Amino acid sequence: MTIREKYNAQETITSFTIYPKKPSVALYRWILVVIMAVVLVLFLLNNMFDKGMRFGIYIVLWGFTLHSLYNIYIGSKVQYTFDIKNNAIFRSSPLSSRKKIMKLDEAVIFVNSEMASWYYAVGAKKSQFVKSYRISETFGSGKESDINQAAYDNYILASIYKLLNR
Repeated sequence: MTIREKYNAQETITSFTIYPKKPSVALYRWILVVIMAVVLVLFLLNNMFDKGMRFGIYIVLWGFTLHSLYNIYIGSKVQYTFDIKNNAIFRSSPLSSRKKIMKLDEAVIFVNSEMASWYYAVGAKKSQFVKSYRISETFGSGKESDINQAAYDNYILASIYKLLNR
């Protein structure tokens, strides 16, 4: 799968569109498979846990299930469009219409980190640390992550910078 397919990137002369959470869909599908396996094991080992413990485990599993389903069906369909004609960056999702989040000439791309991983984000120059938007998958350490990051830098980030520095 190419980086273009991975992010469902669509490039025209005046705009560039990406779906930054689309690469994580496979991970969330695996999480759902693991949740189903845990529910099956809990069902088979029903007598080993008391009623309160089972209820607590099912509540946690239900939370992970809802989170995974949200990310698969809604989060992965959030798109960001960098548009030269309107000098704007737009965000749209299944739950909201196309919304202008900032001017293109105010945008700055920076690295944001969480725990032992990091990702690219976009924000307005004066307030990027107050309000920012994730525009890449999470990168960590390791060969596969380095390969994914290099592919992202060479195609997605290069295309965005081309529009920002027009």
